[in-house]
Amino acid sequence: MERGMERKLSALELQAADALRRARRLPVGPHRNDLRQLAMGLLWLHRHGMVELVKDRTAFEHSIDQPHHDVRAVLRR
Repeated sequence: MERGMERKLSALELQAADALRRARRLPVGPHRNDLRQLAMGLLWLHRHGMVELVKDRTAFEHSIDQPHHDVRAVLRR
């Protein structure tokens, strides 16, 4: 069976694969979990790209620009 064109892996995918390979060599425990979580985060960044990061940052900056309630006025109610 002939394979189609193979796509080239991105730098984030390669780093995630490396982290998972290193995690497999470790015994079950926190260090292994850290590497697995790192790989998941790298794959999330690869899949969602800068679009999600920009959306999150824009929403955060917008929330900072909103006027905040005076805490004392809220407590007096």
